[in-house]
Amino acid sequence: MNYIAIKDLKKTKDLHASLARDHELVLTRNGTPCALMIEIKPDSLEQSLAAIRRALFTSAVSAVREKSAKYPVTDDEISGEIRKSRKERGLSS
Repeated sequence: MNYIAIKDLKKTKDLHASLARDHELVLTRNGTPCALMIEIKPDSLEQSLAAIRRALFTSAVSAVREKSAKYPVTDDEISGEIRKSRKERGLSS
């Protein structure tokens, strides 16, 4: 995987060559990764976006599952949050 600073995005010839060679680039800001650039085929834009969104969603769900396994909540805590929410919305519990 190749890294490129955001300030170097203006060097389009180098950028295109790197992307064609590596198929993906990590963009950095002040040396810290901040975005990912990937090569796609023009006729597969929608499919590529859908696949990326699925991957990001799956990653987010996995992170939540890991957090909940590490810090489990009790049934009483869940019931308390439900009561609190209902009270805030003016609903009876």
